[in-house]
Amino acid sequence: MRQADEVRAAADIVKIVGDYVKLRKAGVNMVGLCPFHQEKTPSFAVHPVKQVFHCFGCHAGGDVFKFVMLIEQLSFPEALRRVAEKAGVTLREQMDGETHDAQTRDRATLYKIHEVAAKFFQAQLGATAEGRAGRGYLADRGLADETIARFKLGYAPSNGQALTRHLLELGFEPGVLEKSGLVLRDAEGNRHFDRFRRRIIFPISNESGKVVAFGGRALGDDQPKYLNSPETPIYTKSRVLYHLDRAGSAIRKADEAILVEGYMDCIAVAAAGIERVVASCGTSLTESQIRLLARYTPQVVVNYDPDSAGVAAAERSLAGLLEEGFAVRVLALPLGLDPDAFIKKQGAAAYDKLLSGAPSYIDYLTERAASSHDLSKPEGRVAAANAVLPHLAKVPDAMLRSQLAQSLAQRLRLDERALREELKRAAARRESQVRPEAARSKASLAVKELLRVCLQSEELADEFAIDLVKSGDCEGLLGEQVFRRIVELRDRGEKLDVGLIEESLSPEERGVLYESLFWRGDPPTRALAQGCRQKLRLERAQRELEKLRAEIERAERAKDDPRLAELITAKQLMDRKLRELLRP
Repeated sequence: MRQADEVRAAADIVKIVGDYVKLRKAGVNMVGLCPFHQEKTPSFAVHPVKQVFHCFGCHAGGDVFKFVMLIEQLSFPEALRRVAEKAGVTLREQMDGETHDAQTRDRATLYKIHEVAAKFFQAQLGATAEGRAGRGYLADRGLADETIARFKLGYAPSNGQALTRHLLELGFEPGVLEKSGLVLRDAEGNRHFDRFRRRIIFPISNESGKVVAFGGRALGDDQPKYLNSPETPIYTKSRVLYHLDRAGSAIRKADEAILVEGYMDCIAVAAAGIERVVASCGTSLTESQIRLLARYTPQVVVNYDPDSAGVAAAERSLAGLLEEGFAVRVLALPLGLDPDAFIKKQGAAAYDKLLSGAPSYIDYLTERAASSHDLSKPEGRVAAANAVLPHLAKVPDAMLRSQLAQSLAQRLRLDERALREELKRAAARRESQVRPEAARSKASLAVKELLRVCLQSEELADEFAIDLVKSGDCEGLLGEQVFRRIVELRDRGEKLDVGLIEESLSPEERGVLYESLFWRGDPPTRALAQGCRQKLRLERAQRELEKLRAEIERAERAKDDPRLAELITAKQLMDRKLRELLRP
């Protein structure tokens, strides 16, 4: 019997496919969502008796080897080895005439190079004074020796030749080393050198646990701060999630994944005992990564960094997850901390508690919209709804969309039927915006008036713009970046030239700048500026009060009495502040 036949006979296709696809019984077959194309209802079937699979949507089909070849993008010999490993069959060295093509040999060599490189980088942490300094950096970041070893962290020496020499001495050909992405050739083509130099090294493994790439974090001021391997025959960035090889079983057990941005965040959460965490490595989720995650669970908690880039990445990832039918929660950590920093300051128990209470994406988006609009006015509530509706329109399940619309209407005190109708129209059109004119963010009158005053009087700008930015009263408002740009220029002693102000602004902020410039109103006076400034203080207090009310409702539902008492005290203080601001 050929080895392929032996392995095929020993392998259970249901078990092997089940490692990648969530299957359920349907008659004599097992069915699930196809991992090879996007679909909302299962058209992918596995026949346990005949040991084959077939998708009635994209028509992919075949035996267990064909499935593994497609799902992991392997050649037949590689798939044979992978299935043999899963089935517990030991392959003979000679494969009965089964030959390896050049591509397969190259891939096998690249896997070996990465395995050797990972061990080399690990050894450097204790081999030299420079490497020990790298270990000291990791210790300063709070990583124990056990964690460093568990994640196979390493160090790339600064001389730029150490890894290259090591690999050449082991007999690897220069051409294959270049193909690995670990070794580069100089412009003259005479010398090879290391891609990673003076960096902490994070090995990146594929789903099966094989190292396929590396991430390097610079020590000192070297740029870029993070440097990743290029794409190679064994590594496609958009198809890999950091730590999934270790987190997969925990994700399936909990039926939920935690998604963070970077290596250190992922390591911190896993080291805290919460294994079901993966990282997208600083980018928004790709379609391939979402489909990869969907093999393990339809539920995810997104915990990206709270800075503006992190928020934007979270919202882009949310959109993709929603369209794929995921149940999404969002964890926004307090104090502006990322997961790594929060766990160091507050501890694993505090993180786990916040994780368990993370709000659904609808609550997260609604609170973000509510904090940037005046919910005391009808137009503010409509604007907040329009900020959320495009996201709801991407939810594929009509019944779930309806329930979410009901929740949104209650929170924003809007007519539920009208909101449902608008959502229904948006979902039918599958547009990214609902009524663009109504959904477009608008700067408040107070913002535009105060901007006009500052742009026409540098004396008033020095007084009011600086106070506004330092107090945080313009935070999150459309126009915030214009005020910040004004303060930046005045701190440097420069004139408020419109060309200088608009240099780093987004199109939306630039629009506010020019709209304020041409805004017709009373002459710029200190009294006018004071009135606008007071209005912005009042608007911020109203936003914070609305947010506290929503948090109180959540604490009541969660029966979190200590948190509830804290929030009620904060609300009483805010009520008092609001009364003082409203006092003539």
